[in-house]
Amino acid sequence: MISDTSMLWFRLAQFDIRLRYRNSTFGPLWITLNTAIFAASVGFLYAVLLNQPIKEYLHHLATSIVLWQFLSATVVEGAESVINANDLILNTKMSPASCVFRCVTKNFIILLHNLVVVAVTMVIAYPNVGLNFPMFFIGVGFLIIHATWISFIVAVVSARFRDVPLITASAMQLLFILSPILWASKVLPSGSLFLVLNPVSYMIDAARTPVLNGGTDYTSVLVSAAIALLGSLAAHALYRRTQHRIPYWL
Repeated sequence: MISDTSMLWFRLAQFDIRLRYRNSTFGPLWITLNTAIFAASVGFLYAVLLNQPIKEYLHHLATSIVLWQFLSATVVEGAESVINANDLILNTKMSPASCVFRCVTKNFIILLHNLVVVAVTMVIAYPNVGLNFPMFFIGVGFLIIHATWISFIVAVVSARFRDVPLITASAMQLLFILSPILWASKVLPSGSLFLVLNPVSYMIDAARTPVLNGGTDYTSVLVSAAIALLGSLAAHALYRRTQHRIPYWL
């Protein structure tokens, strides 16, 4: 059964999405439309610039952008999730953790909307290929864990140091350029430091590879799992140590 706390996160996340698109004609459908328009417009251009097959590159870009948008938006918004909910934390029994989970839940709902774009480009690019959906969902599960533990860390640190949200947004922009989102990993030599030392490449590849060619990059899956475990332990330890101080920082 779903707990009352989980339902609270879900209801608050729904409210955030409805508030964002209130009085618009298409409502939350804009989430999917924006992603589809970006993937189509940028995809055709970069497929030519990078000399890639258009259908395959469009699917690569759509999948990469959808996964990246979830991770990036969750982390950037998560950095301010506790700060923006200071009234609720100070005047109700809502915990700082609930604010972070609210942010993660909202962006997970947006991720589900955007998976429609991935499905459409997948049918176009690989109509007759059996893709590895179980490993895709496992990779997405790890990505959700990554988004959660990173959000917890930046949310706690941001409550204490108000420059951290700006630093987080800048860092995510830099990682977008340095990570294989617009470009594919195969364009770089095997063992390139831009891939080996970039944790985002493992996080994205663990979920992306199974729906690109039906295979699975088990190295990325194992590294992603290890990062998820260590990151979750670090976030849990930090939150337990600071949860009683957060209201005073606000």
